[in-house]
Amino acid sequence: IGVSLVLGVWGYNYLIPRAEATGAYSVDGEAIQNPWQQTYAEHFTDHLVSTDTSYTSPNLSITITRDSFDTGKLDTTESGKHIKYGTKTAYTLADIYISDITCLQTAFAQDTYGVGDSYSNNRHKDNGTIIRNGVLYRDQLTDAETCVLFRDGTMKIYAPGTVNGTELMNQGAWQSWIFGPGLLDENGKAKTDFLTWDYIKESHPRTAIGYYGPGHYCLLVVDGRQPDYSRGMFLEEEAALFEQLGCKAAYNLDGGHCAFMTKDKRIVSHPYRADHEIPDGIMIMEEKQ
Repeated sequence: IGVSLVLGVWGYNYLIPRAEATGAYSVDGEAIQNPWQQTYAEHFTDHLVSTDTSYTSPNLSITITRDSFDTGKLDTTESGKHIKYGTKTAYTLADIYISDITCLQTAFAQDTYGVGDSYSNNRHKDNGTIIRNGVLYRDQLTDAETCVLFRDGTMKIYAPGTVNGTELMNQGAWQSWIFGPGLLDENGKAKTDFLTWDYIKESHPRTAIGYYGPGHYCLLVVDGRQPDYSRGMFLEEEAALFEQLGCKAAYNLDGGHCAFMTKDKRIVSHPYRADHEIPDGIMIMEEKQ
């Protein structure tokens, strides 16, 4: 279960159920045009340029960096089961500019909603609201925070009991995720108290999305469960990193053994179970012309 990050150019040789996906969108009947092509013009290139750690085109700009540090802190939770992994942590970060919201897609395993069903987060009683590529799949209550990405590029995190799928669709919702928790407060500062269960508060491999502003995001994958290389991160460490990056909002996604990042067909993070199958993923992509 979990979320993968797929970076690169993908043709639509598979089915992605989605609403009409164009650079223009509407909110409550009002037509809107995305201005990001001009706003982030300095980050795009006239033609495709791809290296091991970057990808630029007229529509995308992706820069991948890796870093590691010694936290100096052992994870002594669960009777010390994590102590063997040590105190170091390592992560891969993709800094992303897009010209159009349709460059940020999601996909279900076998192109079918419900296969594996990590995204329903059945740890929670009612499983919440799921919107993917502009399609509303489920509209239920949840006791977890919900992250919503809108067609205008804004990203918001909603408290339990405040999400209405129909209203979100009318407001132009493009994606929603139900896992959490949110990592930053309304001022972009790292939280120290998190709305999640105790297991998630332990150190783990992580996947998360960060939001700078409409059209500018980052995707984080933290390696973990690998002795003397990376134990993973506590939520406090993950939140502090997003504050340091200058994000306005950040949301923890499902991680664990399915936290990995690929560029094209190459894994660029260092997962401890690289062959694990997953039920859904986030893709930064553009259609082949």
